[in-house]
Amino acid sequence: MDNPTNPTELHSLNSIDGSQQRYYPLLVDLWGKPCVIVGGGTVAERKAQGLLEAGGRITVISPVCSPQLQQWGLDRRLTLKHESYRAGMPELEEALLIFAATDQPQVNEAVRLEAQALGKLVNSTDHAEQSGFIVPAVVRRGKLLLTVSTSGASPAVARKVRQELEQVFGTEYELYLDLLHELRAEVQMKVGETKERQDIFRHMLGWRLLDWIRSGSFDDEARGMLVERVSARPSVTEMDAIGDWINRQLENRNE
Repeated sequence: MDNPTNPTELHSLNSIDGSQQRYYPLLVDLWGKPCVIVGGGTVAERKAQGLLEAGGRITVISPVCSPQLQQWGLDRRLTLKHESYRAGMPELEEALLIFAATDQPQVNEAVRLEAQALGKLVNSTDHAEQSGFIVPAVVRRGKLLLTVSTSGASPAVARKVRQELEQVFGTEYELYLDLLHELRAEVQMKVGETKERQDIFRHMLGWRLLDWIRSGSFDDEARGMLVERVSARPSVTEMDAIGDWINRQLENRNE
């Protein structure tokens, strides 16, 4: 059989079920990486907000920018280039990610075509289906990052699902994950056998620790006691004993 040269044929062969799903879920470390946004309005502002949260090194190209973008520029959180986009700008050649986020479709199209010719990943805010990547709706709770995408089919649905997730996964998850991260480090340092560590982590997940945090009575003293117990005796038996202790704290609070 001849090797197919049509991208659709290649995709069909490489897909598990032959479907036309194109997107591969991926978390990218953008810390200090150059990112370019062409556009200076509210859409560009939203893109910049997400990139700032990820630590990207951002350049915004637009003759006019929103007040918030102007402020970020004054604060030196990003670089503002107050001019219209033109082909051949060096910022695009250096960028890891490029966003075409103007209110002019012809400009967005020109940015997209140039970026693709340069082999760059580009997102066109008015033509997701022609973009090299799309940005999902996001819920952040400290180390917990939840993303929702409809593959560009309905951003409104993605927002709705994100809002539902925000209700389920509240701010308590930030403290919860910070604590589990600390406890995990203690166990990894003191327990050499992989299976034993996995069993310990599995038993930790059985704790009603989230309920305790939600109750508002989980304070620094309780945290210190929990870390001390795990550090002193990191074993499955002790994890079960800690689970019983947590249950008693919740029962005493409800009496």
